[in-house]
Amino acid sequence: MKGITILILLAALAYGGYWLYENHYFDGFNEALDNTIERTSDFATDKAVKEANF
Repeated sequence: MKGITILILLAALAYGGYWLYENHYFDGFNEALDNTIERTSDFATDKAVKEANF
């Protein structure tokens, strides 16, 4: 019985997460993460160019 309860709880959490995703509740987080990745990669590239010994 305890196993069934845990499975039902996990299914409810998974469905809740899916519902939030489908209703665009994570768009702000995704956009912030994309911006951070872009800034970090730009910084890493600029640093590599500046430190290159041509």
